[in-house]
Amino acid sequence: MSDQHEPSTCRRILRESREHGLSIQLFNQAQKLREGVYRAEALCGLCSSSEMIEEDRFDWIDIILSAMLEEERAWRLSESIGIIAKSVDHWPNGRSKKTMMDGLVSLVGGLPTGSERCEAIKSISNRIRPVQLPELLLLAIENQDMEAKAAKPVLKAIVSNGNQKMIEDIVPILTEAEPDLAVKFLDHLHHITMKENVSLNPSPLQLALPLLESAEFETVRAMCNHATAHDDIVALANVLDGTDERAIRFATTLAGRADRAGDAVMARELLEHAAKHLDSLDSNVAMKISKNLAKGFERLGDTERAKNLMPELPKHTEVEPLPNPTTIQRGHTMALVGTYDGGIGTPHLRALARASGIAWGFGLDIALVDWATDDLSNLCERTRKESGTAGVDHLPQLLEENRIKLLTVDEVLQGVVGHPIATTNKPVGGSVELSEFDGGLCLLIGLGRQGLPKGILAKCKDHFELTGIGASLETAVAMGAIAQRLTDL
Repeated sequence: MSDQHEPSTCRRILRESREHGLSIQLFNQAQKLREGVYRAEALCGLCSSSEMIEEDRFDWIDIILSAMLEEERAWRLSESIGIIAKSVDHWPNGRSKKTMMDGLVSLVGGLPTGSERCEAIKSISNRIRPVQLPELLLLAIENQDMEAKAAKPVLKAIVSNGNQKMIEDIVPILTEAEPDLAVKFLDHLHHITMKENVSLNPSPLQLALPLLESAEFETVRAMCNHATAHDDIVALANVLDGTDERAIRFATTLAGRADRAGDAVMARELLEHAAKHLDSLDSNVAMKISKNLAKGFERLGDTERAKNLMPELPKHTEVEPLPNPTTIQRGHTMALVGTYDGGIGTPHLRALARASGIAWGFGLDIALVDWATDDLSNLCERTRKESGTAGVDHLPQLLEENRIKLLTVDEVLQGVVGHPIATTNKPVGGSVELSEFDGGLCLLIGLGRQGLPKGILAKCKDHFELTGIGASLETAVAMGAIAQRLTDL
């Protein structure tokens, strides 16, 4: 078995156990697997058999956990924790299953903070015993820089479990965090309890209200965007009322939520309040907000009011015509379309960091499409500080040369940074040939596993498939390959 392909051998062992039952030979073969994660997976799968008595199953726990600890790569151990948890889920309920799940939670706590621990927490949240969930929540809260993302699946599991006392007991833990993080936690909890029809008094949103002033802008705006109940929208509007830029932006966002909640009167009042104080803002900022206000009045059916806000847009807009080829090496743009809910998070920063190196190296521009921010400089600075990705140091130069822009989908589809072409592994009508186009091209790339939303694919008539066989690629890989293809034109 020295030259065996371990994943295949592991699968064969488990398949034979299902087809022919347990045997000493299968356990011996499993223990001869060199890689600990595959040895653990094989042994754990064998232990799920109903042929095994509880006492024997318990004896294998330390062996399985020790095999997993042989893995030194954090990402691989994180992945293994999820696989083993899924396998243990098939064990009969008993002392061995409880002990094994306790061991997996301990392994999660031993992972370094970051994406590895976050993924491991997500993979076991719905599988561990409810009594273990508060401990897992603490491990999520300790997951520095990814606390809110790690806590979300645990909060969902706690609420879904329906233990009212446990839900109430975790609330003080969430509110004790620093304000910005506490708001994120409470926002998640409020959304989940609303969805599951679980009542808390006071509600998580009400608990968050005194913390909003100290929270970051994007965190508060995300909470505004998530508000669906009329009472919540009113509460947010009252607390966030003001005349500065933050308050005006919040009012604009809440107007849309009020309209969706069926309160057109409140929506109009919020829009008029924001419009009244635009003159006190920077002209570029006022222009961007005016566009959103105009859209809000359009939704209310007041086209005349919307037109009154739109005439000033061309005078102040930062959106330029197609770039002059002399200012950009090749005149092409990678448009990264924001597809994640909420504010700016780690996936956005990671994508921008990778794109910056690619854009610099291949002479491309970057368009950030429908990203939940209006502060490009702050976004780039945050990306530099929080991402260690090679190439991120080119961001200041790209920003100085105006080679990074914040745009809307409509602006990109109108061709303001090049002829729009949607990238997809399932092109409608076949893939276009990039060499057939003249001038600058703008290739739209969807962040995350789902790619571009169907609405954008429908509006963009030209589709491009990179591999020729419809293969699905990770975002960073796709960006690099697309950059090379554009360079070759």
